Amino acid sequence: MASRRRFRRNALVVFFLCCSFFVLMNNGRMTSFGQNCYIPALASAFEYMEYINYKQTVCNNWVQLGGWLDAPDDGKKFLCLDERFRLDRNDCVVLSFGVNNEWSFEDDAERLGCKVYAFDPSMGARDHQRSHSIRFFSLGISDYQGDLYLGQLKDVRAKRGKSFPVDRYENIVRRLGLEGRVIDYVKMDIELAELDVLRDLLDNSPHLLRNINQIAVEIHHDLMEGRMRAGSNVQDFWTLFHRLECAGFRILYSHTASIWQEMVWSREIH
Repeated sequence: MASRRRFRRNALVVFFLCCSFFVLMNNGRMTSFGQNCYIPALASAFEYMEYINYKQTVCNNWVQLGGWLDAPDDGKKFLCLDERFRLDRNDCVVLSFGVNNEWSFEDDAERLGCKVYAFDPSMGARDHQRSHSIRFFSLGISDYQGDLYLGQLKDVRAKRGKSFPVDRYENIVRRLGLEGRVIDYVKMDIELAELDVLRDLLDNSPHLLRNINQIAVEIHHDLMEGRMRAGSNVQDFWTLFHRLECAGFRILYSHTASIWQEMVWSREIH
């Protein structure tokens, strides 16, 4: 009798746990079992746009890097110089993924006093020291080490891209000897590869993600005419945005430009 009662009691516990999990899954998603990161279900394109355009934290001292004069509009990035980020102009580090032969961002970061590591395998240039504080690498970034079909988004979709070498963020910072230090600013203009890179950081390198103060990403979502069509990557971005929030990042800047979104996240520093 005692064993039968224990069996019934355990069965009830399992039943209530399953019911609780069912309720959670119907109101949102968990990133994986055991992770404490609630991700609400995305109901509409309006909800998505409202979320990404809402500033979750403020900056009182912006500086524009790049995008001057004849430079393309997407060359313009914004860096917050508020005291909480403790940016030392004699000892700051910027990683720039995606150059496309347009150096206004990197040049401005160097003028600010930062050491800049720039990456782009599509330019036909070899690894070189471009200036005193700008080092260039003919290498792309993804979620694995190897070769990847790359190009501007329109070229990739038209299957006009080319195969280039890529590597993971963790391997890149290790190669640079930057594993143990704060990275002040990471810029990514990498034509949709941001999905893979952010997912890799969150899944496999959260210790390195916690060393980044600000992340500027050109988001290439395919939200067409306000609709979330079948196969859209909007749901993938929605999940990653909330996972970044769970990891301690907040939307610091967001601007809709043409068919992409310019966003800057900052790590909450106390």
